[in-house]
Amino acid sequence: MQKLVIIIGVLITLASCSGKPDMENIILYADREAPLGWIHLTIYKDSTFEYQSRGIGTSKIWKGKAQIKKDSIQFEYQDSIPIVGERAYFTDKYIDYLDVGGNGKIEIKFSKLKTE
Repeated sequence: MQKLVIIIGVLITLASCSGKPDMENIILYADREAPLGWIHLTIYKDSTFEYQSRGIGTSKIWKGKAQIKKDSIQFEYQDSIPIVGERAYFTDKYIDYLDVGGNGKIEIKFSKLKTE
């Protein structure tokens, strides 16, 4: 019985520690619901980024560098390029990827970027 209590305690501790982003190093976080999953974009202070597409049983993460200008972002991917492409504009509420027509909007949940 004691072993079971210890195992449950360890599992609860591990579950509470995982999944919490380091908000000090994040300058932008955006996401939206996608068909059967979620889309997440995180840009860090050092200009690196992660674009993640999660679905039922699948997850793909693209990483690279982001060049941020007044109201636009140019993404330079390390590997392959996701369907959203390499260019986006942003406002105080949304990131809008230019290479996918009307399906590229992601809602900004946290931002330290200044929009004009």
